Amino acid sequence: MPIPKPKQGEHEDVFIPRCMRLISDEYAREQAYVICKGQIDKHEMKKQEEIFVLKPKKNQNRGSYLSYCAAHSKMKEQFPNMKERLGQCLHAYNSYYRYWSKLDDFAESDTEGTVLGDCIAKQRATGLDYKEAYARCASKVVVAPTGGSNPVVMDSNLIIEPVAFGEDISVDFDDTFETEAGQKLVQELIDKGENVHIITRRQQSASKAVYDLAKEYGIPKENVHFTNGKLKWEMIKELGIKRHIDNNPDEIKAIKENLPYVETIKF
Repeated sequence: MPIPKPKQGEHEDVFIPRCMRLISDEYAREQAYVICKGQIDKHEMKKQEEIFVLKPKKNQNRGSYLSYCAAHSKMKEQFPNMKERLGQCLHAYNSYYRYWSKLDDFAESDTEGTVLGDCIAKQRATGLDYKEAYARCASKVVVAPTGGSNPVVMDSNLIIEPVAFGEDISVDFDDTFETEAGQKLVQELIDKGENVHIITRRQQSASKAVYDLAKEYGIPKENVHFTNGKLKWEMIKELGIKRHIDNNPDEIKAIKENLPYVETIKF
């Protein structure tokens, strides 16, 4: 009889007993187990080879990577469900950086007051140090799709932990983002996990080129803003932007005069 293969979605605990029963007439129990375990291992290896994994950049922090990973077009295509996609992203980050065991740049205050933090406190009360407690509790943690200030329990096995994502930063369109250098700059910002907005003085009626380029770079439509000829500082204030990139000295001057706390970057 040919060696059976795992069915779609069949767990190892289900497949191995089924496999062993089917080949029990030909193989001793120990040999049957080795053969069936080998089948599940091959299946898992093949499945992993077929999965696109977005490799984190060197020294990229967790919040930045997860925001970047969750928004990546190939990850969206492969894992349409946000919860599953974030789980895959978290696993990738864990695999590349062994984050849960190293915690080199993670402070205890980052989890204080969260479901994760409560779990850690209970583990530490048993005598574990912080890293050991974190490693145990983090096995159930996935980042919230939109961040937030409160953890959300999705079900008994999955905790959503708020994570600080990249800061909002805005960029001018004409003679800035529309240029090759501007597009390279915006891609670098996106790769770092920054939440990029486009603010342009164009009229809403001239929006097609702006929306088309935004879509190409994965910038959501709600992050594209038209001032319809007005200076941009009012829109920047309304959106709470802390950094703005522009090639127009008049725009930069107006921002500095009206919003001195906003960092302006001359393109």
